[in-house]
Amino acid sequence: MSDSNISEAFREAAMAVFETLEPARQERTRRLAAMSTTYVATSRDKLLDHAFDAIVENAAAEVFGKAAKQRVLFVIGESGSGKTTSVERHLAKRPQFRPRKRADGHVVYPMVSMEAPKPLTPKGLARAGLKALGHQALNGSLTETELFEFWKEQIREQGVLFLAIDEMQHVLRGTSTQEVQNVADIVKSLVQIPGWPLHLILSGVPALGRFLEQEGETERQLKERSIIVEFQPMTYPEDVKVMTKVIKQIVTVDAGLAADGLDKSEFVHRVIHAASGAFGSVIQLTRKACENAMRSDRCEVSIKDFEVAYALASGCRASQNIFTAAEWNRIEPGQSLAEMLRNVPARKHSKPSKRAGA
Repeated sequence: MSDSNISEAFREAAMAVFETLEPARQERTRRLAAMSTTYVATSRDKLLDHAFDAIVENAAAEVFGKAAKQRVLFVIGESGSGKTTSVERHLAKRPQFRPRKRADGHVVYPMVSMEAPKPLTPKGLARAGLKALGHQALNGSLTETELFEFWKEQIREQGVLFLAIDEMQHVLRGTSTQEVQNVADIVKSLVQIPGWPLHLILSGVPALGRFLEQEGETERQLKERSIIVEFQPMTYPEDVKVMTKVIKQIVTVDAGLAADGLDKSEFVHRVIHAASGAFGSVIQLTRKACENAMRSDRCEVSIKDFEVAYALASGCRASQNIFTAAEWNRIEPGQSLAEMLRNVPARKHSKPSKRAGA
């Protein structure tokens, strides 16, 4: 959920906290918020622009004749790759996805976003889809088919042209091959609503790619109807140049601080490794380093700030900090908590106590 969707009650409570801060901390809070709100664009956005333009124009083309079959956009990338933020950015900047008022005064939402339930089943997907359309309570006696048909009916009645579903890889977790096939059939059915050619935007981790590898006619047809954009991990040395620019932009432009020794190739390599190559994680780590400098009342960001930011994010021991260790490239990022748990004694199951008088 984006920050713009926070409730008024939370906003009021957060403002009450803000008003208790000293002026200097209030100013720092504003700077941190501005830094975190800034979108970091890359060459991947050109590919996404092309993909989003394609589905928008394809929807409009239906007015003038039969449009192209490609009505499903898959956005695939590892956790932390930045795909969700990028999708939200591209949805927000296009006027075609914004609410509009019809001649009768009724407000129509051409774009509806939702998150796939976990575990993902056809019935669960339909319920989540109806909830996204404003149906909070549904008759529990409705069958899977009835729920799905009602969902499609509401998509038509509410004028939804585009449906974005995040975390679609849930279909591949803990579900049988038949259930995967069922959801594949549902996706195909959603883009084949009679008289209502809906366009889908499905995002998730690379496992989502297996969704298109299932055997059968449905999967073959689904591939033919799809556009695929992959958020590939950052690698060394291929992405050093672009990541150096990204780090510099966040530090000097977004945060308004100076950069101390952050343009060295080895340092950038450490950042990429610490983030496991995930572009979004590089951004978050760099922002946390800037935050550490701000909290220390310094006007420049150094490698030491990245050391602190990584330590707080990973919970690593000092000897396992990627920004200080001599053999840093042999450290597995994300394993710090597992290392900690290995030193925690296994919990012994106590025997149930006997009741008095038993």
